[in-house]
Amino acid sequence: MVEQKVREPTVLLPYPGPSEAYCNDIFVYLRPETNGVIVESTLLRVIRNNSNYKNRIKLVYLANIPGDFIVENRIVEEHYGYKLYFTVKGKAVFTPFMKERFENYFHTPFEEAPIIGAFEALRVFNISHNELFEIRVPEEDMLLVDDQSIKKIDGYFVINYDIPAIINRNNYQTDIAAMILRTNHSYDIIHEMIQDMGDALIKANILKSGKPLSRIFHYSRGPFDQIRDAIGYLYDMKGEHEALGKTTFCNYLLERGITMNNILYAMRYPIMHFRADSNNIIEDSLFSYTENDSFERALEKYLSITSQVILF
Repeated sequence: MVEQKVREPTVLLPYPGPSEAYCNDIFVYLRPETNGVIVESTLLRVIRNNSNYKNRIKLVYLANIPGDFIVENRIVEEHYGYKLYFTVKGKAVFTPFMKERFENYFHTPFEEAPIIGAFEALRVFNISHNELFEIRVPEEDMLLVDDQSIKKIDGYFVINYDIPAIINRNNYQTDIAAMILRTNHSYDIIHEMIQDMGDALIKANILKSGKPLSRIFHYSRGPFDQIRDAIGYLYDMKGEHEALGKTTFCNYLLERGITMNNILYAMRYPIMHFRADSNNIIEDSLFSYTENDSFERALEKYLSITSQVILF
């Protein structure tokens, strides 16, 4: 049997390099189960039909990432690396802060609580990854701590219920479209645009009302998230990784003395302790802690790091 060659990414619009004006480079990539062409055209139509978006948001990158390339290079597993680690290892790797947050939120002693990872939950409940993904619970039965979700289901506390579905929905046949929208808008306006895109998808019967927009596409939610997305989904015309230092926020950090090694270390181990003020140290994921921030504010928070949680 002849082994089939893994397809390379096809770049339709090459990335032009960093923005001199330090604009946000918002990655948008479509979930593998969506109809890429229809969704893509619907999203871009929202921008074209709104002058506030059209004049200040520009498509600067567009590529097709083949499913076999994603699987063979473990792009999804790498992207969700630290979440996957918690999903597999379970409560044994919770930090003291996470344990305390769990007890305060659920009013349940941590050591006695039946906390299980999502893969174990599939066996315990004898359900598929899609069935686990679709389970809805009251808001009070859901906790997000250090970027890890904990969902209370039938007396169990399930860590990162969505990870098995996210991983399994990417296969050799599920190509995805990835794009970058460059804008000097703040995240307030970016979120307005995303909401308008959601409304357009509902109107086009692509997204059911009440379903989260994340079912259809992902978008970068902060400056460090933009770097994380670039690591997995930014390629040049040869189908090779674009140099990370050429991305806008990464370039912004490099110009201000943050080394590439330190940037990559932050991507790998994003759970950190930050000095909130002279009296308080807080623990959070770098991605969630800098969500919606400007470049300046995200750098300020990065410089407040006192330590990192090294998990693996």
